[in-house]
Amino acid sequence: MAAPALLVAIPLLVGVAAGALGPVPGSVALAMLAVAWLASAVSLAAGCGRTLIASVFCGCLSAGAALGARAAQGADHPRILAWFQDAAPSHPVRLTGVLSQDASVTEPGVSLTIDARSVVDRDRSIAVDGGVRLSIAGTLASGAARRWTQGRTVTVVGSLREPVDYNDPGVGSDRERLARQGIALIGTVKSAALVTEVSRASTLDEGAAALRRHVRDVTHVAVGRWNPRTAGVVTAILIGDRSGLNPDDERRLQEAGTYHVIAISGGNIALLTTLLVLIGRVLGLSTRATAAGAILFLAFYGYAAGLAASVLRATLGGVIYLAARLLDHRGPPLNALAVAAASAAASAPLSILDPGFVLSYGATLAIVVAATRGTGSGHRVRGKARWRRAATTVALAFRALGVATLWAEVALAPVGARLFGRISLAGLVLNFLAIPLMSLIQVAGLAAIVCALVSTSVASLCGWVASVSTSALIQSAGLVDVAPWLVLDVPPPPIWLILSWYAAWGTLLCRHRLRGPILRLFVHAAVLAIPSTALLIVTTPPMTRAARVTPPAPGWTRVVFIDVGQGDATLVWPARGTPIVPLLIDAGGTPGGSFDVGRRVTVPVLWALGVRRLGSMLLTHGDPDHIGGAGVVFHAFRPPLIWEGVPVPNHGPMVRLHQIADRRRMEWRELHAGQTLDAGAATIRVLNPPEPDWERRKVRNDDSLVVDVRVGDVEILLPGDIGRDVEGTISAQLGRAPLVVVKAPHHGSAGSSSTGFIDAAHPSAVIFSAGRRNPFGHPAPLIVDRYRAAGARIFRTDEDGAIFLDTDGETIVLWTWSGRRDVLSAPNGSPRR
Repeated sequence: MAAPALLVAIPLLVGVAAGALGPVPGSVALAMLAVAWLASAVSLAAGCGRTLIASVFCGCLSAGAALGARAAQGADHPRILAWFQDAAPSHPVRLTGVLSQDASVTEPGVSLTIDARSVVDRDRSIAVDGGVRLSIAGTLASGAARRWTQGRTVTVVGSLREPVDYNDPGVGSDRERLARQGIALIGTVKSAALVTEVSRASTLDEGAAALRRHVRDVTHVAVGRWNPRTAGVVTAILIGDRSGLNPDDERRLQEAGTYHVIAISGGNIALLTTLLVLIGRVLGLSTRATAAGAILFLAFYGYAAGLAASVLRATLGGVIYLAARLLDHRGPPLNALAVAAASAAASAPLSILDPGFVLSYGATLAIVVAATRGTGSGHRVRGKARWRRAATTVALAFRALGVATLWAEVALAPVGARLFGRISLAGLVLNFLAIPLMSLIQVAGLAAIVCALVSTSVASLCGWVASVSTSALIQSAGLVDVAPWLVLDVPPPPIWLILSWYAAWGTLLCRHRLRGPILRLFVHAAVLAIPSTALLIVTTPPMTRAARVTPPAPGWTRVVFIDVGQGDATLVWPARGTPIVPLLIDAGGTPGGSFDVGRRVTVPVLWALGVRRLGSMLLTHGDPDHIGGAGVVFHAFRPPLIWEGVPVPNHGPMVRLHQIADRRRMEWRELHAGQTLDAGAATIRVLNPPEPDWERRKVRNDDSLVVDVRVGDVEILLPGDIGRDVEGTISAQLGRAPLVVVKAPHHGSAGSSSTGFIDAAHPSAVIFSAGRRNPFGHPAPLIVDRYRAAGARIFRTDEDGAIFLDTDGETIVLWTWSGRRDVLSAPNGSPRR
């Protein structure tokens, strides 16, 4: 067998996935493991080769299931989570633990990740375990962040809470994602003064922290002096610290398909390994001495970089390659890949559920296949001229890079569509620039780090090279602005479609081993299946979407209040639509946070609802919890028409949306009170704002667009964030239908939903769009009681999740993603105005 490690790696990976996802209990897996290894011993003694192979396969499968089940149990039920759920503290507590990584400076403050050891609640100390991610507020935090390094023990006083999921169709669990990263609770600390260092880390940890600090300082000075934005990219490439990345640069590289080059991955470690081997040769060291020294260096480098999942995978691959050199063992690349994957799964079982695991090993597997099946030796130029040999080498290198990139894209396209809802064709072109530039950035950055110890001038020169190369890398991502069709936003395809893609390619690659007329039919079927599957992934008919919501009955209009946390996003999809529908009103967003509500919530929900293209989008006003996700929606659904109310010329987020709309050739219009839109079965009236008579310098809630959606005898009022003053001006236009549903103004704040407004609307139901345990106390209990006293049914996204309103103009069916259902009908004889 050319790659015997596959016999271990494949069942181990499958077993870990099965155990981690829950179908196989840990006790059953251990029992199966004992039986399998007993069978292996008997088969070995009896000399039964096939039985031995089958037993080893089953043993590895069982071992993987046991590892996965144990890791999942520890992640899902750490002691700190059990304590929190039992105690339910509503007050700050004292937490002691070990920092699992360096503090990172973010826009809202400083982020700390702690492996908890004990918690003190009301003078009672309790031993716990589990991860906690804290946000440190205040002006002192950024200055103190340098002291909070991995391995140090700290005590903090802060408020804790469980991670919150978005209860929507098509949206994955953020709680489960964090649990796989070892994070059980999140929380806030009001000031750095509430963080106390208890003890320093070990000598090894302190040395690693000093190295990381040196790298950050040198890149800040030597690289940042030329261009501050490039310093963050260089730091990410050298030590995997992405906290200094500019969000716009990060997004552009992701869309361009070249984001992988700024993470510590196989390419970075391969280049570093090559440099170490070359240094060993220059110093005249033997192959084994070079390999041994390089292993030690890579191990410390990976440890210093934090041993995050991607770093661990890359470092393991480099160490295994060097260990093979040390032992003078030559094996096929596929065997080394299998060893690396099995080692990564055994050391960190839950890492196989991380998208990076699939992407890393999937790309590497594709490149290995490309090297063995997709390339030839090429035509070598003969002759003694050095320039001809150099030119040939470069040409062959670019050819190999092109083939490897093509195979990697083919292998990862359906996985990228499933995980990220995106297929980037730009990477096929940009990798010819991105990979050489990454290599140059890494070499120049390493040179700056070393030279800074002896000469700041030389370090600055190396930093200039790294900065220029980084600028070129970022600017290359501008290709997607010139040719946006190179990035395809697609709904996540179902598993069966992804398996069909890989089965077809696997059959095609093994075609030479398939003999006989029946087996040849499978080859012909695979040739037809590959383009057919690709077409289904790109065009995404409803049957090929991983998440689908049953559409309303024919002739019924649907309005969906999406659970975007503390924000707003509402889809209006009337029957017999016109070109302006489906219409999305706001897109949610998180002020100052790194969580992309648009990409992670709004877009997946729209796909699950069956939206392929939006007819138009309406932005009520420029607050980040309303428009933060709009940019991603623009990219994914390309609405040809954007509406806003009162423009604020210097408002940065809205300016950026205008720029995206201009690049996409979207029309931008203003709406004002008195205008009416024809939306098929629905008529949309604009009640606010009036035409402005002065230029706004900042966003105002009372400038929110207020629209009234009328479908037969049903009126749906969507008032944005208006307050009592505007409520008074529009009250005379409310309550004109027998059935009225109101989305509470300003998320149900105490400064809105006045008694006069509610009396004028006389709503049959009210929708509160607010985040769970939000810091503003929305919706205010007084307001909820006020609507309840008026006879309105109460629906809340923080409790009910996404809320669906289906109507034929006479009856309303309100149902929620959490399972609640209510039917509203107009009483007989109700006036229609």
